Amino acid sequence: MKKSTYQIISELPQDATEWQKDSAVQAYFHPGENNRYSDQPDTLGLPGQRADESQLVDYSLLHRPDGFAYTPIQGKAKTHIAVTCPETPYNPGSDQLVSGSLFLGILLAIPAFAISRGFVERQTKNFFYTENTRTTTVPDTTVELRNQVLLVAFTCLVLSLAYYCYALFWGDNRYDVASNHQLAGIYIAAFVGYFLIKAALYQFVNWVFFDKKKIEQWNKSLLFLTAMEGIVAAPAVLLFVFGNLSLSACLITVAIVAILTKLCTFYKCYLIFFQRFGAFLQIFLYFCALELIPMVGLVELLETLNNNLKINF
Repeated sequence: MKKSTYQIISELPQDATEWQKDSAVQAYFHPGENNRYSDQPDTLGLPGQRADESQLVDYSLLHRPDGFAYTPIQGKAKTHIAVTCPETPYNPGSDQLVSGSLFLGILLAIPAFAISRGFVERQTKNFFYTENTRTTTVPDTTVELRNQVLLVAFTCLVLSLAYYCYALFWGDNRYDVASNHQLAGIYIAAFVGYFLIKAALYQFVNWVFFDKKKIEQWNKSLLFLTAMEGIVAAPAVLLFVFGNLSLSACLITVAIVAILTKLCTFYKCYLIFFQRFGAFLQIFLYFCALELIPMVGLVELLETLNNNLKINF
């Protein structure tokens, strides 16, 4: 049985030069003897050497769709070892559901913001002072209310996708779900439930302790702050998903927007309900019970979901 090129070169000293290797191969093989010229684009035979059928390798197995590459072991017929191929990193910008959800949310938020411009201007103008109880307020139309609800839904989408990116890219995390889309849906449902529960708690407590005029002022202010939180935080999330913004910069921006929103909520709470009382304890208890505790509960819920879904290797 004739030797292969690999066997000839392996018998040479390790410090053999390329010229010496080429000379040894040419000295062993004699071109012109028993030539076999293949009409295939890739041949395993050499001029002057008849290929041994037992040494042929099925190269159709070199690349498989199951994420593994197979490499032939030298000297064994059709024997392969599995080498794990590097996985393509997940990019939310190329995810059709994530990018489509953001694109649809922007298409709904832009006209909703334009239609609710009068409401936004009134709330911005009156944000830093309290309306007189005798002042006649401009009622919101049904169209304005509907578009304000759309802006709140857009806020839920932006914040949930920000946390979704944090959960996927902050550390080596794997999740026991059928797809990343289910994970995003879980986070969106958690944020929607958070805002609904918080609104219900505000309505109940305010109904017990305050009059109808103050409740109406507070509902409009809370709706305005929640809508603006999503609009201000949206550019950072968009730049991370579709641009080159780093994850840390995106999360820091969203956190700063959330903190400023809480501070504005505390200030508006003081102006509407507790300015005349002058009691620090009442406003502290009110704000902690209805704003901070639900937020801490949301964070604990999300961390619990992550711990239950995550698979640590």
